[in-house]
Amino acid sequence: MKPLTEKLSKPMLVPAAIICVLLAAPRPAPGAEFHFAPTLGVSEEFNDNIENTAAHRQSDFITRLQPGAAATYRARSLNGELSYNFDYQNYARGSRQNEKNHFLALRFSSELVDNFFFLEGSDTLSRVSLDVARDVTAESLFANQTDQNKGSFSPYLLWRLGSQTTLKTGYRFTDTSYWGTPGIDKREHRGFADLSHEPAARLHLSAGYGYARVSTDLVDYDQHDLSSGLKYEYAEKSFLYGGVGNSWQSFSDTRRVSNLFWHAGISRDFSSILATLETRVQYADDPLTVSTKETSYSATLEKPLLHGALGISTSYAKFRDTRVGALDRRRAVVSGFARYEMSPRLNLSLGLTGDKVSRAALADYPYHFSGTAGVSYGFNYDVSASLNYSYIDYRHDFESGREEKRTNRVIFALRKVF
Repeated sequence: MKPLTEKLSKPMLVPAAIICVLLAAPRPAPGAEFHFAPTLGVSEEFNDNIENTAAHRQSDFITRLQPGAAATYRARSLNGELSYNFDYQNYARGSRQNEKNHFLALRFSSELVDNFFFLEGSDTLSRVSLDVARDVTAESLFANQTDQNKGSFSPYLLWRLGSQTTLKTGYRFTDTSYWGTPGIDKREHRGFADLSHEPAARLHLSAGYGYARVSTDLVDYDQHDLSSGLKYEYAEKSFLYGGVGNSWQSFSDTRRVSNLFWHAGISRDFSSILATLETRVQYADDPLTVSTKETSYSATLEKPLLHGALGISTSYAKFRDTRVGALDRRRAVVSGFARYEMSPRLNLSLGLTGDKVSRAALADYPYHFSGTAGVSYGFNYDVSASLNYSYIDYRHDFESGREEKRTNRVIFALRKVF
């Protein structure tokens, strides 16, 4: 992990541009809403396998101090949201050096010319998993993770081509950087045109074209995307949607590839249960690959309760490196959750997940199981407390615990909003 001074010295053009726009905005106009709320979080964690190893397990107590703030601004021509948290982590038994991390989420939108010329942007600084097939940020503070800074800045025009048709044309710059790891930095310049048409009250048609010039640490490439789609509300809160398109990529190392992409799904609200089926092909945000195509299929059932909800989902996905055309890995996941509100202040939660990821190396653990249970309570004066337990298990074989990696975590946290 790079020191903080090196992190902050890294050029961050997109965040700087967004901040300049916000600072240049006029003082709050009459009728504008502005809210600012400092926050303070304190937590204590016991972890019996800090490094997530099969042998020589080491336990530690982790104390976290998380001061932060959140701000929102709402006006006719400018809306913005900003949240920031500083995260100090102290390892009582010295299993790791104490860490200082930063988390930022910034988003704004501005209407520069009434109902025609718009400007929007965002910037995030967060921890992400280095493994595109497994998100481990919820089960460890540092293992197989990196700090990602992703910012975007987009001016666009909204053309009204009749009462049911609009054309959105514009430009978007996106900068994605990774700090302290071998993550591949990317900078994308994209021009786009998206056509939207509503021939009927519940039917929405769309078509789009985009051209992108992408620069990375390894190779540059041009990308053309052409697509069309529809969304139809065939019953109350029930939708049928889909779209198809093609992407052409030309890499600076002379490789040229063409990939079909799509999204399709159906959701149905049966009053007592909500069912969703979906398939999608998209370009995944992979820190270790120039361009990764993710093909996924998923099914979800969710049952709302009077004071909570129950749900179960399953999914299958495969990842392909589009630059070389090689299949990376496959992933199958089954998960379930339960939430229950014991009282307006007391909430219970439970989550179970199991997945299998095909191996990239013989040392990889294909099977992964996790379970979480938590309780939270809201006190007066915007003070809340939570107690959470999680169990994580990695296995080489489904039925055998040989060389398995087991971790137990218990976290007690307090949070105050001022």
